[in-house]
Amino acid sequence: MREAPAEETEAGMTELGDAEHRFIEAMALHFERQGGTRIGGRIHALLMLADEPLSLKRIAELLKVSAASVSTNIRACTSMGLVEPVSVPGDRQHYYVISTEGWESRLRTAEEAMKAFVRLCRGALASPRLADKAHLREAADFCDFYLAEMAGIAERWRDARKLRKDAPHEPRSEVPHRLHHERDQGLHPGKGGRPRASRR
Repeated sequence: MREAPAEETEAGMTELGDAEHRFIEAMALHFERQGGTRIGGRIHALLMLADEPLSLKRIAELLKVSAASVSTNIRACTSMGLVEPVSVPGDRQHYYVISTEGWESRLRTAEEAMKAFVRLCRGALASPRLADKAHLREAADFCDFYLAEMAGIAERWRDARKLRKDAPHEPRSEVPHRLHHERDQGLHPGKGGRPRASRR
């Protein structure tokens, strides 16, 4: 658990306006469509909007839900790697922020799920009785293609994020295009255009 400076807690998050409410409710519906809970989506959205750590009590107040509901659902968000707890010196309340590794965690989760799915398909295709099942083979081939295309995506994301921080005046929409161009030219993306080390 990392530590947050005391002066950064809850100072700027007051009441929510119409724009915040629309985003929070849209995220709630998105979470529900993905098999999660609406309250989990609301918590995640609220923390995305917050510029400082929020306590369980403050989250409950802003979302107008019970503290027990917040406690239950924030544990689920934490287990998914979306949010993380932080400690505040001299304060015994539980505070939470968006996880700095949350997006990479989602990538890893999706990758592991895809690997598990392709193992099931390949295992079935290994049976002579199922070897000619076209839908099974297509599913396995798609998964292999997907995993090959996604290889190294976490590293490319870290490069893109670093570039955004190092070059704040560059239009953000241009950063991914530049990274893709450097990669297509055989250069190390985000590392000043240096040639990549060859792999044998």
